[in-house]
Amino acid sequence: MLFRNSVLIGVGALAATTAAAQAPDRYLTYDGVRSYVEVPASPGLSVSADGLTIEAWMRPDSLSFAHTQGSLPTEQYVHWLGKGEKDQEEWTFRMYGLTTPPGPRANRVSFYVFNLRGGRGCGSYFQDPIVPGRWMDVVGVADASARTTTIYKNGVPRHTNSFAGIITPAAGGAPLRIGSKDFLSFFRGAIGPVRIWNRPLAADEVRALYASGTVPQRGLVAQYLFSEGGGTVAHDSVGGHDGTLTGAAWGSGGGEIQASTGTSGGGC
Repeated sequence: MLFRNSVLIGVGALAATTAAAQAPDRYLTYDGVRSYVEVPASPGLSVSADGLTIEAWMRPDSLSFAHTQGSLPTEQYVHWLGKGEKDQEEWTFRMYGLTTPPGPRANRVSFYVFNLRGGRGCGSYFQDPIVPGRWMDVVGVADASARTTTIYKNGVPRHTNSFAGIITPAAGGAPLRIGSKDFLSFFRGAIGPVRIWNRPLAADEVRALYASGTVPQRGLVAQYLFSEGGGTVAHDSVGGHDGTLTGAAWGSGGGEIQASTGTSGGGC
């Protein structure tokens, strides 16, 4: 057995999920300049009384980005999927890029929740070697009862962190954006499919989702499969939360999956 950041992982189970999974063959690509998908605000896309789970396949096509955020020059990141703006912060995924000189968070992929007024967030991350052009399946879970965030990579739980007494997630008026969050940074690469549940998925559900594509139906409120292949609308096949494309391009073709493992952690 493997122990990673207090999470027990069975070697056989990990090998089985890696062998069965396939990278997506339908997605959208983002140029890192000003391309994104915007979905109007809806309470169903926010952390509910039970929680929230977001799954997204993502493929970084670069280890550095043209439009980044961050207070330190060696810790620059992009929001590649999130819901939040000034005074309407909710949740987000980040990826830290390479900087000159190199910083301590390069390649870090994280999931955070916030109070609406903003300020510091709480979340979980993994920081693995990344090969540009390879895919990973990232799942972020906010458990409202346990008051924790958990991040998964390729069906494996990488870290769980508490936000008790610090963050009280609430529904805000900001749209959901893919490829950006608040136009202060932009992702370069591909994303898709994206799914959202209004509850925390259990570890076995996340594992099956990655390994065999078994999609839990209970609590599924949005699903973007990006199978349209053209046009300016990304259809939600479940809840009608359709998104509008700006600059994003339709893509297809599958690819390799990121298999590396590094460190993980979390905090507030």
